[in-house]
Amino acid sequence: MDIQLFIIQYWEDVAKQKEEALKKYFHENAYIRWHDSNEQFNVNEFIRANCDYPGNWCGKVERIECLNHTVVTVTHVYSSDASFHVVSFFEIVDNKITSLDEYWGEDGDVPQWRKEKRIGKPIQ
Repeated sequence: MDIQLFIIQYWEDVAKQKEEALKKYFHENAYIRWHDSNEQFNVNEFIRANCDYPGNWCGKVERIECLNHTVVTVTHVYSSDASFHVVSFFEIVDNKITSLDEYWGEDGDVPQWRKEKRIGKPIQ
């Protein structure tokens, strides 16, 4: 299995909210954790949460790192109304996701206190 192609296609199906396509990526007993909102889902719950999320979404995988059965991705997920960066830790066994831990961060402006200190610069 080409893991990079698997991951890129997975994120395309997530962004396009393709319910039937998403089922093929997961082991039946997989679990998904969204740590920033303290939620754990089984596969059906995760697909429901993803596919019922309002809006039309796009996604671009910015980085993929592989180590044995673990794949780490950084993905930009966005719509006309919102933008997020998500770091995901996939455990993949026999070409199926067995667990997925995600950390979602909403993209936004630099806080005023850092602007006032004139520290940092935009990422190019």
